Amino acid sequence: MWAIARAARNTARLFGSQRKLWVPFLVITVIELLLIGGVWLAPQHPFSMLLAPPIRYFFGEQNLHYPWHLWFLYHVMKHTHFLTTTFVGAYMGGVACAMVRQAHQGQPLLLRTAIVSSQVRYGRLLLLWLITWGIATGAMELVTHFGPKASWILWVTIGLSLALQSLLGYVIPAAVYEGSVWWRAFFRGIREVLRYPFSTVAIVVIPTVIIILFAAMVPETRVAQWMAQTAPEIALACIAMRLLVWTLADTILTVSLAHLWWAHRAIDQVTAATPSAIQSGLTTAKTQEDPALA
Repeated sequence: MWAIARAARNTARLFGSQRKLWVPFLVITVIELLLIGGVWLAPQHPFSMLLAPPIRYFFGEQNLHYPWHLWFLYHVMKHTHFLTTTFVGAYMGGVACAMVRQAHQGQPLLLRTAIVSSQVRYGRLLLLWLITWGIATGAMELVTHFGPKASWILWVTIGLSLALQSLLGYVIPAAVYEGSVWWRAFFRGIREVLRYPFSTVAIVVIPTVIIILFAAMVPETRVAQWMAQTAPEIALACIAMRLLVWTLADTILTVSLAHLWWAHRAIDQVTAATPSAIQSGLTTAKTQEDPALA
């Protein structure tokens, strides 16, 4: 509980005092907005010459016309989010971890220092992200397609999502903080979870549940229903809310786990120092009782 409270307190304090910590996650959001903007411009000339044919081939002609094109923007976000998170988000998450390290070592938070330092390696983080994404996606697909069609399967899916998020959450921090090769960082991250399962799950629950609840409350079918009942432009508001939820959840999860990593290190230091402190106290007490031992 002490580690959880320490991580939560440090995360809140750092977000309040160090606005630079938001920069890596805002970069991710801006790049995703650019991708969504490219899809938005696809039906319009001259962008339609390059962008419209792939949409027409993979998704259908109707998604290039109003009002379906607005719904398609919301639908395609899962693809733009995957691309952004894979090619930019994993690296920027590592940069954020490096900035948390600067804070714990009493250094000023410098984005440039975190980027140019050798501790954040793009290829390593990209590979780790693809491995964790493949494991999580594969497990969820197995449950969805081969699990029984029962109401309780939803809770199994939520529990599996929390378990996988907890189990794989330390992979990128391990790669950044220990500088290990990808396979060693992968198993080191899992080992960290097995050492501190309760504090890790407690940190992971909040942002993961936020994402799950939003996905359940604002699915694509409901967005289409709202568009028909009110105005098609309501899809733009749903896109903005989805981006906001993803950005906040990703920021809270990444920074909180990075703080928790250092909180665990503090616990280890206290635990290692306790036996020597006890021995020192016993020696002092014996010396006071018998001055001849001094």
